[in-house]
Amino acid sequence: MNVIRLLRRTAGAASAVLLLGLVSLLPATAASATTPTGSGAAALAAANIGKTAGTCANTPTYNSLGGSQFEHSCAGGYSGGPEYWCADFAMWVWANEGFYTGGLDAGAASFQTYGLNNGTQHTSTGYRPQPGDAVEYGSIYNSEIHHVAIVTSVNSDGSVTTANGDWNGTTGTGTMAGFAVSSSVVRITIPAGQVAVGSEPSTVDTGDGYYIVGYTSPVASGTGGGTGANPYSPTQVCGSGYGVIDSHDLGGAVVYLLYDGSTGYNCVTTLAKIPAGAVSMNATLAVQGGSSTNNPGNFTYYAGPVSAYAPNSCVQWGGSYAGSSWTSSWDHCGTGSPTPSPATGNPYTASQVCGSGYSVIDSHGLGNATVYLLYDAANGDNCVVTLAANPSGKVSMNATLAVQGGSSGSNPGSFTYYAGPVHEYAPATCVRWGGSYGSASWTSGWSHCG
Repeated sequence: MNVIRLLRRTAGAASAVLLLGLVSLLPATAASATTPTGSGAAALAAANIGKTAGTCANTPTYNSLGGSQFEHSCAGGYSGGPEYWCADFAMWVWANEGFYTGGLDAGAASFQTYGLNNGTQHTSTGYRPQPGDAVEYGSIYNSEIHHVAIVTSVNSDGSVTTANGDWNGTTGTGTMAGFAVSSSVVRITIPAGQVAVGSEPSTVDTGDGYYIVGYTSPVASGTGGGTGANPYSPTQVCGSGYGVIDSHDLGGAVVYLLYDGSTGYNCVTTLAKIPAGAVSMNATLAVQGGSSTNNPGNFTYYAGPVSAYAPNSCVQWGGSYAGSSWTSSWDHCGTGSPTPSPATGNPYTASQVCGSGYSVIDSHGLGNATVYLLYDAANGDNCVVTLAANPSGKVSMNATLAVQGGSSGSNPGSFTYYAGPVHEYAPATCVRWGGSYGSASWTSGWSHCG
């Protein structure tokens, strides 16, 4: 199991001897193909089945081209050390076969964005994956992209075989690096009847509810860049620090919602897929109970960016392109998944209850209450609190939080304003969270694994 890779040590003299031995066994570095092919990418991915994150792993290996890691699986990436590397592996495969990799990063969700940007995202249930395609997995428990793999073969019986980086690591280590250094590239075959987009393959990760969100085909270098022929990407338009958290296709354009966790700002931009002159377009963003902004006009490449401060507030975002327009409901109430509107009659907020440094990453409505999951990146703690929407006296309620393979906590009782807070340390581990209010109760699956 990988997980939201959204986004792992060799020490001592014995390890040094092992590495020296590995060096003598290294294969010659292969040259990238002049004309990249899906079958070439599939073969390269398959050649690394069984390989670990690299020389930093508990079982050190070099990749099939002689490198000490896959992109930044061991060092040099966003974490500075070993990181969740399923996307690193898939990007490494495409890059070394000669495909364009602009916009890809260590987040599995970047492959979905890449497909939308370059017109190669396949979400039709009738699409048949091809060798070299990336397959993205979401979870039935939230709206995040948790994992990406490379299709290595489409078999005669209709099944599809994939190579999965950063798979089967040790959970419960308490760190992202602990999982990364214990995982490897694993072969998984998706049964014929479970290949379609929307399927939940029985061979992948049923415990976490993994299902196929889509397939993305790579594009040759020189043909990519932003959104197909568009030289700009959403992150280029919104600026450094922003990451795409949602998007909506408008036909000739895509409207993107981005978030910068360091500043608490959202950003919206609408990008033309294949710019062909100035077209009427717009980007809109509103904060529930706060400001709103838009950028209508005639543009060639993009409308926006429009930005607003909304670290713990629901937003309504959208855009238009030519005659096509779309606006979301109130969602992304914080940094994460679509959530119900926050409580309005309660003098407390989830962040106030959990404490300074915590930000809402998910929530679930319980009728007259909402249960919130928060995270403090500085200390690695999750926090859960259940807030009454319109307090009117004491009501039986609870807040629960469990760490996969670790501790758990709850706070049952009769309260007026809220149950909790319940804190648990889980910086790179799946959690199960939930709560109750009166007769209504809910508990998530294992999710937010990081």
